[in-house]
Amino acid sequence: MLNLLILFAIVILFISSTAGLHAKMEKHVSNWLIITRCFFFILLTCQIIQLFLTWKTSLLDNLIWLVISIVLFILTANAFREKIVTFGNPRHSRLVFAGMIINLGLALITIFF
Repeated sequence: MLNLLILFAIVILFISSTAGLHAKMEKHVSNWLIITRCFFFILLTCQIIQLFLTWKTSLLDNLIWLVISIVLFILTANAFREKIVTFGNPRHSRLVFAGMIINLGLALITIFF
């Protein structure tokens, strides 16, 4: 159940961050930012719970995945800030997109293998 919640949160994060970083109006960007932050909170909470549940079996995998997710949260917050203050930086949007794909890949590897 926890694994499905993690995958669901990552898919929603992927959609909300992509939509938010490509939105044209500042109000829409702010709304997508709220959704993204809520699902990042859900994802990070589930990852910490999974880290404690699988402490002895796969500590290093889950710890690396958690650190990458925290770095991705920081990158996403920075990209949204630039999108709201200025009109955004396409390089940061691509970096967040690539980070989401890496996070999804790590989630699939950690959960299913």
